[in-house]
Amino acid sequence: MAPTPIPGTVLTLYADLVQKIEAARYLPATISRKTVKGEVYLYADEKHGGTRRQRYIGPQIDPEAAKEAEQIQFTSQQAKLWRDQVTMIRRAGIPGPSLEVGRLLEAISRSGMFGTGLILVGTVAFGLYPLVVGKRLRGAAMMTQDADLAVASIADVRGDADLTTVLQRADPTFRPVPPLDRESLPKKFQAASGFEVEVLTPVRTRADVENVAVKGLGAGATPLHFLEFLIRDSMRAVALYNSGVPVTIPTPARYAVHKLIIAQERRNGTMKRIKDLAQARILRDAFVGTEHAFDWQALMEDVTARGGKWKANVDRSLRMLDAGVGMAEFT
Repeated sequence: MAPTPIPGTVLTLYADLVQKIEAARYLPATISRKTVKGEVYLYADEKHGGTRRQRYIGPQIDPEAAKEAEQIQFTSQQAKLWRDQVTMIRRAGIPGPSLEVGRLLEAISRSGMFGTGLILVGTVAFGLYPLVVGKRLRGAAMMTQDADLAVASIADVRGDADLTTVLQRADPTFRPVPPLDRESLPKKFQAASGFEVEVLTPVRTRADVENVAVKGLGAGATPLHFLEFLIRDSMRAVALYNSGVPVTIPTPARYAVHKLIIAQERRNGTMKRIKDLAQARILRDAFVGTEHAFDWQALMEDVTARGGKWKANVDRSLRMLDAGVGMAEFT
């Protein structure tokens, strides 16, 4: 069954939401005041996932601090309108993340990590593509018990705290999974619910080991082949949670072609391979009649020109799609 188009009014509403959230200089927050020895100090009380954080702004008599507080209040008023837009989009049948995933994305986003090189990949990213490609996608609302985060550059990515602290703002039960090498930083994190977060990074040199340190996150990362292809030229999107959560994700065409590549790195018959092929098929079909079809074609030509395993993997995945593998998934 071919993906059905999302109404233009809904896509316009989403585009407007993305533009306004990206233009905001400050996070929405409640302004609070504390008086110490007769002087008033300003604070911003911000929501980060499942917790609230208080950030110091400055003395109220400082014109810059007073101006920042005023702009934060304006953003908070705008956020109420953004929340209404999120509600309208979801009522139109566009799926949003679960509460658990929404809190996770909000905590990471508000830490600043998505703005410094952290990229959301995997099934959670796939769930954001309907509004990007303009079509309803089977499987976009699928529940998942894990989230994958890719690090574009291990030198640049950072937030206002280490990754463990940020994840615990979403769910205080998150704990690092101890790595096999006790001298390495943790690259996996798990909440009491069983939800897992893993950090990934592209293989850069032959010297890369199973765990690459990302000091800005206070975490390690699993180096993977072909990941650099996926996260190159990543784009901004908004997850439909709360008043909208800005994140960074791969472009849908790169995501689809990458799935064709890595499906052949999985063991034959595994559910991960079938899911990879199903997601590639769903996106490929959704690209028909859109500008994403040109991106898909250009990337397919790029992979073919690389030859070797790149071309062999894609060719075999395409043959499996022609044979109907993945057809029954996400129905």
